[in-house]
Amino acid sequence: MIRRNQRFRNQLDDHLVHLHKNLFISHADPLYHEKVIRYLDANSPEAHFNLGQKFREKGNWKRARFHYKEVLKTYPSPFYSAANRAIHMLDQQQAAHVANLEQTLPEKRKPLLPPFMKMLLLVLLILNVILVLVFTGDHAISRTISKMKIWSAGTQVTYESVDKPFILYLSPEMSHAEIEKKLHAQALVLAKEIPKTTILLYGIVTEDNVDKGKTMLLTNEDDIRRAMVIATYQPEADALVHIRFLNAEFEEHQPLSAIGANLVRTALASYRDDVGQAPGRIDELLQDYPLNYLSFIPIETVSGSNKIQSAYRGDGGWVFNPEAADIAHMFYANVVGGDEVPYEPVHLEVNQRAYQLQLVSGSHLLWDKEIGLGANGSTPDGVYRVIERVQQPKGKTSQSYGDAGLGLGSIALHGTYDESSIGESKSLGCIRLTNDDIQQLFPFVPRGAEVQILSSERISNRVSPVSQMSKLIPTSLPQHSESAGNTIFHWLG
Repeated sequence: MIRRNQRFRNQLDDHLVHLHKNLFISHADPLYHEKVIRYLDANSPEAHFNLGQKFREKGNWKRARFHYKEVLKTYPSPFYSAANRAIHMLDQQQAAHVANLEQTLPEKRKPLLPPFMKMLLLVLLILNVILVLVFTGDHAISRTISKMKIWSAGTQVTYESVDKPFILYLSPEMSHAEIEKKLHAQALVLAKEIPKTTILLYGIVTEDNVDKGKTMLLTNEDDIRRAMVIATYQPEADALVHIRFLNAEFEEHQPLSAIGANLVRTALASYRDDVGQAPGRIDELLQDYPLNYLSFIPIETVSGSNKIQSAYRGDGGWVFNPEAADIAHMFYANVVGGDEVPYEPVHLEVNQRAYQLQLVSGSHLLWDKEIGLGANGSTPDGVYRVIERVQQPKGKTSQSYGDAGLGLGSIALHGTYDESSIGESKSLGCIRLTNDDIQQLFPFVPRGAEVQILSSERISNRVSPVSQMSKLIPTSLPQHSESAGNTIFHWLG
């Protein structure tokens, strides 16, 4: 086992597997799979399968069979079919081994009577007993037949069935008990509709009121990664509906934690581009306008803290190391697996044809807003960067740009008091949002964030909506000013 203290990545990291806090094991360790089972996951299908292969090669078929059968306890898994085949091959090997032993044993002496003669004599003996009993009364016959009758031990027959995967959309407000009840009931309904089928029912949380409660056939395997729970039911083989939560607590908080990390990372990358080096302290991102790269340091939602530490301790909050070579290791969650979250910059995508704006980080959709655009195609296409983040910006009039603005140069994304212009092309070139929408969006768009303005319909349909973004906002906000005072802005409007 290897204990790693440093938080810098080196060439050996790819060969290490994280066990707990600063404890790692190496793939090169000859006892790697035993240690995975002992310290990481006692039910690991991969580790049990590889141990089965190891014992099989050594000729220890009993231990090999044990590990292959452990693989079959986890379903589905990538090693399930391979373990089944391995057990079948073990059976064939053992049968061949027994046959070889029989051929090598010394030849047995021939019996005095052939087998069919023994059987004939036995039958004649039984007939004689029955004839004797016939003449001694009915009660004797009854008792004798009762003693001679061979009673069955009972039989259960199971036939291979087809797996049928489904999605059940769940409300985020549902408790675990409510989810279990819903999955159980729906699995019974599906099994009744399609008998002799193994039902695989994946529970996915959605904010869409139209989808909540719906059950659909799973057609996209990427949806499996979004599932927080799975129910398995095969009535032909088992009377129970098996429900398993897929690390529900971590799955609930991890997307928000990743977004919080990438929000700060995006601001750090912009600061480094502007100044030439990373800030010495993280609060240098929280200065007064115009150096307000961020509105706040977000809450790390796995631990519920936004405290900053200089090195990994695993006790929550964030790690900030300005000396790190890359942005991903400069800022990350101070929890297990936090430094494995990739850097996916927060950015905006504007679809002019659909009057739609999306705030995106990697595969996560933070916000989706309807917008207003410039009249006569005056909103230009292109890739821009947020160079100004302003609360209560002033223009020719006090209400020119609504409650907040994100300046891109000659144009801006800003609020408006004319909500009838949303979904229309009425501005002089700027992108308009309602005042409520721009204020909701504002703290999650760092200075330096990229803005892609497109006239086509290309938009990030690949992304998964993330709910409860407000959990990232701390209860106590920093005391810096994001207002430009009496500065007059000359965006197109």
